Amino acid sequence: MERSAAPEIAAIRRKISDQSGQTIPEKGAAEGRLGVYFPSFNSPGAAVLLLFGAALAPRIRFQGVSRAVVKIFAFLCKEQELAQDAPGCEGFMATGPGRSFPAAAARRPAAAAPAAGRAAASQSSGAFGKARPAASVARPRFPWPLAVGLMALAAGVGGVWAATALPNMPALESPRTIASREAAERRAEHRAFTAPYLGQESQEIRVAQGETLANILTRAGATPGDANAALTSVSNVFNPRSIRPGQPISLYFQRRSPERVELTGFAFRSAPGASVTVNRVASGDFTARTVLMPLTFEIARVAARVDTSLYDAAQRQGATSEIIAQMADVFSYDVDFQRDIHPGDPFEFVFHRFYDDKGETVRTGELLYVSLSTNDRKREYYRFQAPGDRSPQWYDLDGNSARKALMKTPINGARISSGFGFRMHPIMGYSRMHRGVDFAAPSGTPIMAAGEGVVDRAGRFGGYGNYVRIRHASNYETAYAHMSRFARGIRPGARVRQGQIIGYVGTTGASTGPHLHYEVYRGAQQINPMGLRVQVGRNLTGADLQLFLAERARIDRLREVRQQETEAQIARATQVSEGGASRGLAE
Repeated sequence: MERSAAPEIAAIRRKISDQSGQTIPEKGAAEGRLGVYFPSFNSPGAAVLLLFGAALAPRIRFQGVSRAVVKIFAFLCKEQELAQDAPGCEGFMATGPGRSFPAAAARRPAAAAPAAGRAAASQSSGAFGKARPAASVARPRFPWPLAVGLMALAAGVGGVWAATALPNMPALESPRTIASREAAERRAEHRAFTAPYLGQESQEIRVAQGETLANILTRAGATPGDANAALTSVSNVFNPRSIRPGQPISLYFQRRSPERVELTGFAFRSAPGASVTVNRVASGDFTARTVLMPLTFEIARVAARVDTSLYDAAQRQGATSEIIAQMADVFSYDVDFQRDIHPGDPFEFVFHRFYDDKGETVRTGELLYVSLSTNDRKREYYRFQAPGDRSPQWYDLDGNSARKALMKTPINGARISSGFGFRMHPIMGYSRMHRGVDFAAPSGTPIMAAGEGVVDRAGRFGGYGNYVRIRHASNYETAYAHMSRFARGIRPGARVRQGQIIGYVGTTGASTGPHLHYEVYRGAQQINPMGLRVQVGRNLTGADLQLFLAERARIDRLREVRQQETEAQIARATQVSEGGASRGLAE
C-alpha cells in the first residue's frame, strides 16, 4: 500500500522548529523564495530527497560514510590517472579503505620504486573489497548507490535548511523588475503627496469698509456652518473685530464637486511680524494658531521734513509711537512743539529697528540720535552712557547735557490752548493776567513732573481743582491744575524724578474743558514756562568726553552709510521709472 510522506515531512518540520525556536511555514514563503534559487525545487521535494537518502542509509552504514567517500575518491584517481603525477593520490590509493596516510607511508619501504608502489596498489582491494591479481588490473566500478545516497541525503538536509532560513532572505529580482517596482513606488508616493491638493482652490479678498470676518467668509463661498466654526477657533487667538478695512485675507477651498466647494482654511496678518492661520482638521473642525515671522535687525535712519506735524511725519517714515515719544522727551526741555515747529522743518533720527519679511516695522529699540531744525536753529543730540551713570543721557555735539532744570512741556501730544499773559477769561468774562500755560488734551492723558523735586502740595485747591505743586532746586517750583486724578504715591513730602507721571488730565475746578494748567515759580514770582533757559545737566569732561566723541563718530558713520544707501535706492528707482517711460514713448 502506498504510504503518504506527509507525516514524515511534518515530523521534520516540528523537529527543526524545536531546535531553532522558529516556526517552519507549511507552504508559501519558503517555497517561493527557494524557487528563485532552484526553480524546480520546493519544501516537499526536499523532504522526498531526504527520505530517499535515508532509504539508502543501510547501504551507507554497511561500509561507513568514510569508506564510501574513500572508494569514490579512489575511483576518481584511477579514472583520471592521477596516481603517476600526484603523490597524495598515490598515497591515498596505497592505504586502501579505512586507513590513514601516515600509517601507510610508514609501512612502505623507503627505497621502493614508483612501479612497486603501483603494483602494491594494484593488489589492494577492489572497489568492493575483492582482491584482484596484479597482472589483470581492471577499471574499478563506480559506487553509484553510495554516491547517489549521499547526494540525496545532502540535498534533503539542504532543502530543510532552506525551508527554515530562506524565508528571511530577500528574493533575487532582475534589474528590469527592480526598475519597474521603484518606478511604481515613485508614482504612488507622488500621488500620495499631491492628491490632497489637486482640488485645492485659493483666493485673496480685501476687507471692505464695515465688513466682518464672517461676512468675508460667506462672501468667498463658505457655508454659514463652516464660517461660524472657523470664527469660533479664531476667537481663541485673535479678536475678529480687530480686522481692518483694506486688510488682505487668503482663503483656501477644496472642490468636492463642480457645484460645491468646502472651506479648508484661511490666513491673514494679525500684526506686523505675526499671522493667524486657520486649518480644517480630519474631524471637520477648525484649529487656529498664531505664527510669528522671522525678524531682521537693522540700525535705521529716518530723515524728512515736517508737513502737518512732527508726529505724523515721523510715523509715515516708519517710526513707531515709542520712538516718537523718546524724541519728544529729548526736545521737551527747550522746544515748544506748538509754536516752534513749522511745516518744512527738517528732522532726523537713528534707531534700532526689527522688521518682518514684508519690510514692516515690528518693534523698535533704542533711539541713538535725534536732530531737529526750528527757527534757523539746529539741535542735535546723541545718546551716551558715561561710566558710573545708571542710565544713558542725551548730549549735544560738544558733550553738554540736553537736560534742563525744568521741562517746557510736561505733557505729550497736547496743544497750547492758552499762553502766558493777558487774555479774556473764559468764565469771568473780562481780561486778566494768565500766569501759566494751558495744554489742551483728552481726559486721562498722563502729566509728568517737569523736574526732580519734592511734592509740596497735592489735593483740592479752589478753582484749580485737583492741584499738585512741586519744589525744585535753585528756588524753582512748578504747579499743575485741573487734574482728573492723582498718580499713585503722589502726596505731600513724596520725592519725584523728572518725567515721572504725577497725575492725569481732567477738568476739575474752574474749567471749561479737559486741559492742564501749568505754572512755573522762581522764588515767589510766576514766570513764563516757555522762556526757561536753565542748564542743570552734567557736562562731560576728560576721559568721559573722549569716550563720548568716539561714540559720536560711530553714530555719524552709521548715518553716512544709511544716507548713501538711501540715495542709491532713489537713483535705482529713478532709472527704472525713466526706463519704463522711455519704452512707453518708443512703443
